Amino acid sequence: MAGISKNNPRVRELRKLLRDSKFRLEMQKFAAEGLEALKECVETGNQPLDVFVVNDHPISTQVDLLLKGSEATVWHLEKGIIDSVATTVNPQPVISTFSTIDVSIEELMKERPTFLVYGKEIREPGNAGSLIRSAAAASANGIIFSESSVDLYNPKTIRASAGAIFRIPIVRSMRPSDYLKVFEERSIRSVGLSPNGPLSYLDFDFVKPFVVFLGNESSGLDAETLTQMNQIVRIDMGLGVESLNVSNAASVVLFEARRQRDLYERGTR
Repeated sequence: MAGISKNNPRVRELRKLLRDSKFRLEMQKFAAEGLEALKECVETGNQPLDVFVVNDHPISTQVDLLLKGSEATVWHLEKGIIDSVATTVNPQPVISTFSTIDVSIEELMKERPTFLVYGKEIREPGNAGSLIRSAAAASANGIIFSESSVDLYNPKTIRASAGAIFRIPIVRSMRPSDYLKVFEERSIRSVGLSPNGPLSYLDFDFVKPFVVFLGNESSGLDAETLTQMNQIVRIDMGLGVESLNVSNAASVVLFEARRQRDLYERGTR
């Protein structure tokens, strides 16, 4: 436990980690507000680096219990300092820093994944975080973001993931064409999601290895990417609705995949 002022180098670093993506990349660190992110980190076997808590706040007891046996340093701040550092309107009383946790495509492939998600140019942090959350909840083996997608460690992305960023392997910043070659070599079918897909997602076989490709919020998957898919599927809409938010669309398809795979597993026991 250590006292700390607003001029301490740790506080200055924390402020930059929350606001500067280039600094996060340079330091290979990121910061997350709230107790939930800290819990998810610890419960998944990861370790925080520094934990900043409002001085004399009741949450300190929970933080101490979570970090029992951890090498993380707990720093106590006045509430005004937390308020000035945080990026939210109503800051939570705890902010933690972590080492970056994204993995390479090679590391992901070593695990022989059969259920993957690919987000192409997902630029809205909230959507990216929700996509991570949905993929983890549906038991996907990993999620991949293309180059030109939002920074994985944007505080809004982390908040929207509700801690799921620690629950699923994530690869970032590579071109679709590079990944497609990797998938093809491992017999992982590429499935593009498009309103004009010739096949309903309900009629696709998600039991065999696959990766679902999702396009960005405004334009979906581009024509070039769609031509490289093994299959294009659609979600049939009702009541004149043209499309779903990308994270909602992902949830619909990914939970159908989970349903099919669960049924298959039960049938083979």
